[in-house]
Amino acid sequence: MSMDKALEHLLGTIVQMRKDEESALKEEDVIKVSDTVSVAASVYETVRNTLEYDDEHLLRRNAIRRILKRRLGEDSDDLASKLLQELIWARYLPNGRVPTKMIGKIGAILEKYKTLFATLDPESPEGQAVYPWLLDVLSVEVEYVLGPPCIDEALASFAYQELKARVDWQTRLVGEEDRELQLYIAIHRNVLKSNRATLRYRTLTLYYPGWRKAEPGDVVVRDVAMNLVKVVDSVERQIDHPAQDAVYRFVRRHTVVFHLLADIARDNPEAFARSLQAGDVASIDTAITKAAQARYGVFRSRLVRTVVRAALFLLLTKSILALLVEYPYEFFVLHSTDYLPLTVNILFPPLLLAFVGVTVRIPKKENTAKILDEIHGILGVGDDFALTFKRRRPWARGALYWIFNGLYVAVLVVTLALMIGALRALAFNALSIFFFLFFLSLVAYFGLRIRNTKRELMVLETARGFFGTIIDILTLPIVRAGRWVAMRAPRVNIFLFFFDFIIEAPFKAAIGIVESWLGFLREKREEI
Repeated sequence: MSMDKALEHLLGTIVQMRKDEESALKEEDVIKVSDTVSVAASVYETVRNTLEYDDEHLLRRNAIRRILKRRLGEDSDDLASKLLQELIWARYLPNGRVPTKMIGKIGAILEKYKTLFATLDPESPEGQAVYPWLLDVLSVEVEYVLGPPCIDEALASFAYQELKARVDWQTRLVGEEDRELQLYIAIHRNVLKSNRATLRYRTLTLYYPGWRKAEPGDVVVRDVAMNLVKVVDSVERQIDHPAQDAVYRFVRRHTVVFHLLADIARDNPEAFARSLQAGDVASIDTAITKAAQARYGVFRSRLVRTVVRAALFLLLTKSILALLVEYPYEFFVLHSTDYLPLTVNILFPPLLLAFVGVTVRIPKKENTAKILDEIHGILGVGDDFALTFKRRRPWARGALYWIFNGLYVAVLVVTLALMIGALRALAFNALSIFFFLFFLSLVAYFGLRIRNTKRELMVLETARGFFGTIIDILTLPIVRAGRWVAMRAPRVNIFLFFFDFIIEAPFKAAIGIVESWLGFLREKREEI
């Protein structure tokens, strides 16, 4: 069995990264912080992260961005040192394992981006739009220096080569000049779970391949600085391409195939390579099936953690609102207190979300069989397969568009009217009803997102039954309302604002003072 060059590169990258990790452990000059203050910082991050909507793998990058935003403008080397110190405090990086030479590497990156930030007019609309864009790109580059994603990039390259060779583009929605980049973006969104900040950085480095290794005064840096607004517009246009969501969904059905190949490659790259060379299909199938079962188990564990985090977010947020808004409203305005609506509003959203989470199921046996078929085609030991991408015909055009949208709005109005009537019968007041519907829409959206995470493991297409269709008709308008709220909530999340702008700066300053005091005490003990 011949080995694909992209797959060979993936296996070689895994072997090389393991060697690099072993050599990194021998580094003597490392950054160390006090374990005592680290506990306080990590507890703070845990509490704060319950208010975040992002996935777990993005939390460290979000922390990097917050620290950079708070400290940007300081001397680059000082900022790099404090950034690493705060990340180690919060346990985003291991204590006593980060080499001190990392300060210089990150300082050089900060100097490079200073050139770009210096071109912005903070008072202009363009400057205000580009500033957070640069923060995103900078935070991703810093994280990539802290943990180079060599294996991830090799995996994405392998997936790109395999899908590119099989996709038949039967649509005019994606022009020939954009197809490769749209496929690339969709693969990174699916295979590597790249968020918008990551996609911005990855697309920038496609436009400017020399950007990663560029020094502050290099030509490529001056070129980007001179054309910064145009560069940002070009990158955003590709990320927001009209076909991107459709390409993303198209790629999603095949993502798990590449994840499983990467799993068995990471587990034992040498054994995997030997099995490929020997054409030992039975061993590969056994390893893939075992890896699939492990993925199903990890999915279930991650699902529980996601549900718990989201439920805690809802419980914490709703409890605070009940204490600060609902209870005072009833006591001072209505001059009466009914604890049933308060209790229902506090407990119902997290309990409903938990129910949605525990009812997620995957048809494991049938799905694994389909995965093996696709892997056989990729490895050249089974029937090859082709993939067709075409734009779905819009169901509602002309008069039907207005009829269907009218029915959609009517379903929403009737559903809301029935719920409001039921809540009034339970003695809910206007404010309690508002909060109930507000959090119900969020739970509906979060619940759908949680249920849809199983699509990361699904190659099979699943059809909606009769009851599923009825539920869609009744809940889809509420889900879309929840999506609208969730997409805008990070901008108006008063609790995140409180943590990031009121608590974080003085809290981190206090931790720094405590660590300095502990260091002073250590010095005095050594003198004795």
